[in-house]
Amino acid sequence: MIRITLLIIVVSSIYFFNKNDFSSTIERVDIEGQFIYSNEKSITEKAKLFIGKNLYDIDLRFHKSEFEKMPWVKNSQISIKPPNRLVLKIVEHTPIFLWNESSYVNNEMYTFVTPNLPIENILRLSSNDDSYESVYELYQSIQSYLLDIDESIYALSKQDDMLDVRTKNLTIIVRYSKYPEKIRAFVSIYPDLKSKMKNRKKIHVDLRYPTGFAVR
Repeated sequence: MIRITLLIIVVSSIYFFNKNDFSSTIERVDIEGQFIYSNEKSITEKAKLFIGKNLYDIDLRFHKSEFEKMPWVKNSQISIKPPNRLVLKIVEHTPIFLWNESSYVNNEMYTFVTPNLPIENILRLSSNDDSYESVYELYQSIQSYLLDIDESIYALSKQDDMLDVRTKNLTIIVRYSKYPEKIRAFVSIYPDLKSKMKNRKKIHVDLRYPTGFAVR
């Protein structure tokens, strides 16, 4: 009983001498992060709603989740800084490609949806039957061949057994089931072909023929 009484006295003393910390209202919210695509104004307005609330009444986990529902926000972190301040840190998604013209895929290979598609110069991948992970691996495979001729893929579409590969200078049509051997063969003769077609800005190559290919 004496121990319980002493404990109550100690707790009461701590509260009395630190009551300002226990009852502090939020007077300031500092926001950290780079805002490239996310709406900084919307995030700021949402953060302002904390002002005037008790510092220790904030459900940090709930509000973290709410900020992460906002477009382009990958991660949020809310930290209490006594006596009267919160710090909100925002991390945006870093997109690496656009999938099926409808959603982005970030650098951790997770999809995320945005109200619009503002990035023009980004890799575009699409397929009607494969996952974005497998098509991205396919892109890396084909790109490894095209590096030998200094061509970079900006768009790749796989529809059933048909591949449409786009670079700045080339459009390549090839069957998925035959692409390694066909693209390797094309890469081997491309320098000679390019020298003969110097005035062509864009070369369209159809590799679907059993032997050889068509160029237009």
